[in-house]
Amino acid sequence: MLKDMSLMSLQLIVGLGNPDKKLLSTRHNVGFWFLDLLSAKLGKDFDFQKKYDSDIFQYEKQEKLFHMMKPLSYINNSGVPIKKFIKNKNINPENILIIYDDLDLVAGKTRLKLGGGSGGHNGLNSIIEQLGSRNFWRLRIGINKPDDKNKVIEYVLGKPSKEDKESIFESIHFAIDEIDDFFSGNGSALMNKLNGDKK
Repeated sequence: MLKDMSLMSLQLIVGLGNPDKKLLSTRHNVGFWFLDLLSAKLGKDFDFQKKYDSDIFQYEKQEKLFHMMKPLSYINNSGVPIKKFIKNKNINPENILIIYDDLDLVAGKTRLKLGGGSGGHNGLNSIIEQLGSRNFWRLRIGINKPDDKNKVIEYVLGKPSKEDKESIFESIHFAIDEIDDFFSGNGSALMNKLNGDKK
């Protein structure tokens, strides 16, 4: 049972997405959208690091260093570069926050939690398999789900409606406005804010 709701040990924030230019504006790239907006807010530029097949930037807050990462291995293999990175940097799974799209939440709804399953998300499956652990933080951002469950792949690789996109970006901006709580490790306060109704 995971009792600790503190983010004090946070060292790595990962946004999931697909690097193909044709897919950048699709629902599956919510994690990339989040980190792109975060980098803009912090005034940081991503640096491609071939060793980790990822775009990465660092940010220091109160003498603590945070790494921000966009794996460019495509979502289904997200765990591979993450494993390489944390092994090199001596980062444990519980020091990681993964940001990704979620079919089981309405567009723009967010859920922050520590641990759990993959919910069928291929990126999470890869990360759990590579890390050998489920004990990492997740920020799920809702994208709605298709009426036909057989069209899930087509749906996540499609672009959201104007209304859904507005809801998603509103929630991303809301979470980024609380970024100091992420950096200060105030997990309980963040969960209260992000897991409630913001509208």
